Amino acid sequence: MKAKLFILLVVITLSSCDTKKTSTDNSTTTTQDASPDAGLTAADMANSHVQCYAMMTDRDTVLLNVTQKELNVSGTLQYRLAEKDQNSGTLLGKMRGDTLTADYTFQSEGKESVREVVFLATKNGLVEGYGPVQEQNGKMVFTPNQPLTFESDQVFKRIPCHEEE
Repeated sequence: MKAKLFILLVVITLSSCDTKKTSTDNSTTTTQDASPDAGLTAADMANSHVQCYAMMTDRDTVLLNVTQKELNVSGTLQYRLAEKDQNSGTLLGKMRGDTLTADYTFQSEGKESVREVVFLATKNGLVEGYGPVQEQNGKMVFTPNQPLTFESDQVFKRIPCHEEE
């Protein structure tokens, strides 16, 4: 009797896991609909893929740390641009093919802001996308149906991750 109960619990558990995976994989939610609730759990973190990147020029440094579990991505992003206010914050988004689209929530000049960011994965690293933006529901998003530019001379190169980051 205990064996049958155990098998039934395993089947139910596996069934619920498959259902959750299917709904995640088939999600058509855009980054505008992403919410902190879609982030990674402690269990997800144990099975997730962590990567760290940096884009450096003579005067600017941008650091990106991402944790990916299936299509969900979370992480941190920090801009240290010369002669501009520094800002740092969190990312929450989705990986679709070779493109990461996320909401970047950050503090700058004492104010919290949210803007959409896009990174294209290339053989050399990640390249941030730029394009026209508009405000939508309190955050800056890329204007629909407008092309994005990915400047290949500003590549985020993979770097070792440090535990304190």
